Parts: sequence; structure tokens; C-alpha cells
Amino acid sequence: MKPLLFFAFIAGSLALATPYAQQHDHEAQAAGPKPTAPSAARPAAAAVHPPDVFCETMKTGQLCSTGTTTLLGLTPEKREAWIAAVRTYNRAVNDAIMALQAQAKGTLSPAQIAEVNRWFAIGINPQINQILSASAGPTRAK
Repeated sequence: MKPLLFFAFIAGSLALATPYAQQHDHEAQAAGPKPTAPSAARPAAAAVHPPDVFCETMKTGQLCSTGTTTLLGLTPEKREAWIAAVRTYNRAVNDAIMALQAQAKGTLSPAQIAEVNRWFAIGINPQINQILSASAGPTRAK
């Protein structure tokens, strides 16, 4: 009974926290305040750690709005439309994850449910970013 109660608490917490988390630009919060003028150090920093495609503070598969706009080299005119599309995508990803997890409750054992939940846990996205960064090589598109 205790594992079931613990799982219900975790699932409820995630359900309550997710809509709040999706309304924030997590990459900007992690990066701190934006510089007001271009800096010579910024290109060097970007070469060492390119902007993230997938936000480390969000569920598996959810995109970072500012990281992707930087990587894609979007103009200010296209940036806002892209960010709106990313937010729509992130909501759809979250809804799909939540639906899958809810459907799993009737089919899977508590241990299997915990494994499925682990697949979508916050914190896996940095590993995906590392794979993308390593495979991009010198031909990274702008």
C-alpha cells in the first residue's frame, strides 16, 4: 500500500507542477540575465557549451525555446512564431506523457509504472543534448 500511496503523491505533484513549469523559459532562468551588448566571450562560451535543444528542467522531449532559436539562427520576426510553436509542442508532449502514464495504471504493475515514469523524468534531456551536440560536428546548421 505504501508504494501505491507514494506513487500517487509523486504523480499528483507532477500534475500540479507541470503547467506552472511550462509557462517559464527554463533556459533563460538557468543562463541568468541576458547581456545588453554583444560580448566577445559569448561565441567562445557557445562553442564550449552550445545552447540546449531539450530543456533540462522539463520532461523528456520538451524543447527549449531560446536554445532552439539560437541554434536555428532565427530572425526576430520568426522568433516569436517559433516560440509559440514550441510552447504548443511542449504542451502536447506533456499531455501525451500524462495520458500514457494514466493509461498505464490499469495495465502495468507498480514497478513497471515506475519504470515508464523514469523514461519521462525531468533530468534526461541533458543526455539527449549531449548526443545531439556530439553528432552535430562542424556542420551544425545556422
